[in-house]
Amino acid sequence: MRRIFNDPALLESFIVSLLVLAFSAGLSLVLSWLWVCCHALARNRVPASGVVLVCGHQLEQGRPSPDYVARLERAAQLAADNPALKLLLLGGGQPSEAQAGLRWLKAHTGLDPQRVLLEEDSTDSFENLRFARDLVGTDRPLALLSSRYHLGRLRIFSGLLGLNATLVPAETRLRVGLRLLALSVQEAAYVAWFVSGLVWARLARREHLLVRLR
Repeated sequence: MRRIFNDPALLESFIVSLLVLAFSAGLSLVLSWLWVCCHALARNRVPASGVVLVCGHQLEQGRPSPDYVARLERAAQLAADNPALKLLLLGGGQPSEAQAGLRWLKAHTGLDPQRVLLEEDSTDSFENLRFARDLVGTDRPLALLSSRYHLGRLRIFSGLLGLNATLVPAETRLRVGLRLLALSVQEAAYVAWFVSGLVWARLARREHLLVRLR
C-alpha cells in the first residue's frame, strides 16, 4: 500500500478500480476472477526454439520461493527437451529474483548457464514483460512461463505490450484447493485494478497513465 500512496498514477488507477468495483456491485471482480480461472487451465504447446520468459517471484530469505522453484524446474525441463530454447529469467530486487533463479539452476540442474539470460531491473509483472521485450524483441518465438494463477494477468500484459507469447503453466496439472482459490482472487483483484485503470486512462486521455503502459 505504501507504494500506491507514493505513486500518484498508481493511486489514481486504484481509486478508479474501487469506484468501478462499487458501481458494478462486484461484477468487475467476478469477471476478472473468471478470466484468471480460464487461463489457469492453459495447455498450450511450447515452441521448439526461441526464448522462454520465466517470471520471478518474491524471494524467501534470498532464495527462490516454492512457486518460483516450480517455475524454474519447469523451465529447466523445457530447456532440456528443446536444445534450441533459451531462458530469460525475470525479476529485480536486492538480491534480484533473476540472479537467485540462476543460482538455483546452477545448483540443481545441468543446464548450461550460457543458455540463460537475466532481466534484473523490473519491480513488478508489467515491468518484467516490458523489459523482456526490450531485451529479446518481438520477432522470435516466445513462451511465457509462470504459475497457473498468474497466467491471466500475464495474457493482458503481453497483449498490451505486443508480445505474441505462448502461455506455459509451471504446474503440470491444476491443483484445486484453498490456496489456489485465495491466489486466484488476489490475481482477479490485480486484473480488475489494471483493466479499470487502463480503460479510464484511454477514455479520459490521461497521458501520465498511458505512458506507463507502453
